Amino acid sequence: MKKISYSVFLVLLFLLFGCSSDSLEPILNDGDSDEQSQDETGSDSDDTPNDSFVTDSFDGTGPLVDFVVNNEAALPEVARENGRYRAELTDNTNDKTLHFNDDQGRLDAKLVSFPFEFIARNIGIGTLNDSQVAPTPENSLYIFAGVQIHVETLNSFNSAHVVVGHRGNTYFTIEGKNTVDGNSSVNDIGANIVPDGRADIRIVGNQDRTITVHWQIPNLDYDTTADDWKLYNVTGNLPGNAPAFDSNVYVGLITYAFGSNGVPFVGTCDAIQTAD
Repeated sequence: MKKISYSVFLVLLFLLFGCSSDSLEPILNDGDSDEQSQDETGSDSDDTPNDSFVTDSFDGTGPLVDFVVNNEAALPEVARENGRYRAELTDNTNDKTLHFNDDQGRLDAKLVSFPFEFIARNIGIGTLNDSQVAPTPENSLYIFAGVQIHVETLNSFNSAHVVVGHRGNTYFTIEGKNTVDGNSSVNDIGANIVPDGRADIRIVGNQDRTITVHWQIPNLDYDTTADDWKLYNVTGNLPGNAPAFDSNVYVGLITYAFGSNGVPFVGTCDAIQTAD
């Protein structure tokens, strides 16, 4: 009886090791994690395509579809035109389009919840005759189009934005701004960084309700070509203190000016993509 039991035990032991050896995965040390390997080769795990994106490519011509609009009167001429967002800024009397401190121009936005991603494709500034040709800068001027993240209460002066255009004598740049209780902190990434006056802007809303900002030269074939995102000013953080965002925020498009130099112009965008 003992002899039979011992034989059965050997058979079972053989089967156990023989069957399990092919299914065991290698155990990596902390220093050999997939994340570190990607960093060492210069790749960005955030560039993996997100199949959950919903894309609005502004098809056709007419009013924007399914956007919440704040302060429409500041910039009335906003619409879809031949498959693009187009905002014609022809009047900036009393800086009515401005987004700075407690000035809030027009915002066309979607309500999203953290965590989220929002991408604006080929967003920036153009001329009235051709939205894909940036206005030639002359002297000091402030004209922009880009993305704003606003607290859910739209009459609150708490937001962050990333815009593309001409900033004073810093032409063809990307500006970042945090506004907290009506006090704005602002900087940019330097002159001639986006030579066509347009960029792709990517906002990542993190689980902890902070945001990380990315940009790239426009990827016009984003359906088939991988993105090459860069962090805003290396860190991905905007200047100053960030607003205290709640679980829901409005994220959308803005076009604005400070002063009258450079007016008229248009804000343009090929598409937006959202995922949450």
